[in-house]
Amino acid sequence: MTQNLILGAGLTGLSTAAHAEVDVRVLEATPFIGGKARTRKRPGARFDITGHWLHLRDEQIQHWVEQLPGLTLSRHNRKARIFSSGVYTLYPFQANTYGLPPTVARACLQGFVDARLHDVELGTEAPRRSDPVTFADWIEQKFGSGIAEHFMFPYNEKIWTVHPRELSAAWCESSYIPIPKVEDIIAGAVGASREALGYNTHFLYPDDGGGIEGLAQAIKRTLTVEIECERAVACIDLAKRQVTTVDGEIIGYHKLVSTMALSSLIDACAKGGDLPAEVAQARRLLRSTTVSHLDVLAKGSNHDLEGPWDGSGQPHWVYFPERQFPFYRVGSFSAVEPKMTDGDTRNFYVEIAHRGKRRVEDEVDNCLAGLAEARLIDGVDSVLAVHVEHVPNAYVLQDPNYQTSRTVLLDYLAKHHVLSTGRYGNWEYSAMEDALIHGRKAAQWLNDG
Repeated sequence: MTQNLILGAGLTGLSTAAHAEVDVRVLEATPFIGGKARTRKRPGARFDITGHWLHLRDEQIQHWVEQLPGLTLSRHNRKARIFSSGVYTLYPFQANTYGLPPTVARACLQGFVDARLHDVELGTEAPRRSDPVTFADWIEQKFGSGIAEHFMFPYNEKIWTVHPRELSAAWCESSYIPIPKVEDIIAGAVGASREALGYNTHFLYPDDGGGIEGLAQAIKRTLTVEIECERAVACIDLAKRQVTTVDGEIIGYHKLVSTMALSSLIDACAKGGDLPAEVAQARRLLRSTTVSHLDVLAKGSNHDLEGPWDGSGQPHWVYFPERQFPFYRVGSFSAVEPKMTDGDTRNFYVEIAHRGKRRVEDEVDNCLAGLAEARLIDGVDSVLAVHVEHVPNAYVLQDPNYQTSRTVLLDYLAKHHVLSTGRYGNWEYSAMEDALIHGRKAAQWLNDG
């Protein structure tokens, strides 16, 4: 019997099942639901799989989430900081140079002015600048050489593992990088910053101390279908429309929604039959990073840090552009929701992006020393526990091959009644709300018959 299949019970898969008006069957490879929006329960604290802060802008999704049973979300105004040149400044860096060493602040401000006045000074008859081709071109045109040198280039090289010159400018038109107005740059240079810049100026988070997994569990409670956990896929025969699971079941499908990583999905299809040369080549050109994260539990409560702002508690997360720090970002669950730890302790996620054979387990001591240097913990001796985990395909590299390769693969799958969706399935950079929206759209695809 053929049926509609959903592969994966992360937020996209759960949202698909919740919005579907047809019968579906949901297979999840792991023993758990939620995908990356899960919470680890460790002795003394709870840890999400890195920072998962819920930003809602879509009115329909917002209303749906508000109605989910057993889920109570609190709203938090973002407290994000940058640590560079030995000092903390407000986020985003490009609009908050106040507090930096004068030579750095001047280079950033002058570079921004030069970039914005480039065309004006040349006059109306002068040739316009060409459109940016690389991410680096886009950064220099939008922010200037100073901000590029002191933050944008080093930070993005840490998170993407390649210099912005190797990435396409096409993805930069998204809303993830705040582009301040001239008045914001000036205000941020004299300490009169308007901190609420960017898409994530506030966020929602469960207030019961159970972590972000509460969102996935709340969606599950609305489902009429059972999630079949520990049902990993071994191969997919696109010609026969059949999925074979690791435990040997062969399942025919009418339509297939996959939230697996696009690379893994294509690999499973290759095991089920030969792929066209163009598809196999497109698969080889997909590139992504792994994010390894340290879950750190330390003595003491979250406290104020010295910086150009009114004291209001420890930051929710901090960006680290400088190379002496192995990590690119550190966040604190307990700074958002104190119930995430038991007693007088605080917990952090410490993120390191890499490709290849880098062993983050060997860098724990350097990471803890960096946390102490940044005054996030009261010395290395205050650390009670450290756990290391890895998230493959965390960031896809939008290099010059990205758009064409991704389109070839998604179109090939679509011709075989397969919709690859979600952050990993769609091979994109996106947030939790986008995962829920992807699921809603996938359900519409299933509902259309």
